[in-house]
Amino acid sequence: MSVDHWEAYYRGGAIATCPMGPGTSYTLELRDLWLVFFATLDDDARVLDVGTGNGAITLLAKEAATAAGRQLEIHGADLAAIDPPRHVPNGASLFAGIAFHAGVPCERLGFADGSFDAVSGQYALEYTDTTRALPEIHRVLRTGGRALFVLHHERSVLIRNARESLVHGALVLQDTKILRKLRRHAAAEYDSAAASRATWAELSAATTRLQQAAASSASPHLLHVVIDGVQKLLGLRRELGAAGFEREVDRFEREVRAGVRRLQDLVGCAQSAEQMETMAANARSAGFECPAPGLQYHAGENLVGWRLALNRP
Repeated sequence: MSVDHWEAYYRGGAIATCPMGPGTSYTLELRDLWLVFFATLDDDARVLDVGTGNGAITLLAKEAATAAGRQLEIHGADLAAIDPPRHVPNGASLFAGIAFHAGVPCERLGFADGSFDAVSGQYALEYTDTTRALPEIHRVLRTGGRALFVLHHERSVLIRNARESLVHGALVLQDTKILRKLRRHAAAEYDSAAASRATWAELSAATTRLQQAAASSASPHLLHVVIDGVQKLLGLRRELGAAGFEREVDRFEREVRAGVRRLQDLVGCAQSAEQMETMAANARSAGFECPAPGLQYHAGENLVGWRLALNRP
């Protein structure tokens, strides 16, 4: 499995992969869910957050422990080459006392048997081979240990927005080909005034299409990123020179394509009710006590995922 597009995202410093608002982490019901889970752990309990990314859930574990006047030994593991203390702004301070383990698949965690009192994961377990990951999580949990996961739901607001953004990605990369038109216009400016006018008209028409799509969208983030990026690149083209401009457009296009790949991953990993029933059955086969998966909401009525609670008896 390629994770280079996720690694690029984490290097950008974002803490949460699917924030529910303008902040950098999780809020409201999602935040409360994790604070309650971690607050019930004993002093000096060991916690492992799988698929941790830039450590959003580890920070909630740390916060819950501090509020309860307890110490938790907190670890975060991810298949990607993560380094939250380095990549997240003020990360060295934020993640003080938290240990991160990069390049660690959930299917092969590499910790000793019974190492942890609790395992957590938000938008993580569904990206794994759960037939292998669940027995591995069972192995590293001590007897009486608990695990809690929030997973993408196929009908959640996040998946709905992701599907719309994928349509926008196709509009950018396949339909309007606006970045190709941007390159052609920059080259035409070195050719002739007539050529420049023609390519400018094509670029303007492509931009207008994206602006119209953004105006009618409930989730226009990707389109706004592209529109703003094109405008910024246009403003820098003479300062950068031909070669520098081409490099910057290439870099920007790689970022857009990586964003589309992350959206494709997200949609592809979203779980149906039938898939969650199978996952719960696999968890029981691995030795867990597992009630029926629940629905996770945010801000009252916004469905944002499934909730899967496991106990190692």
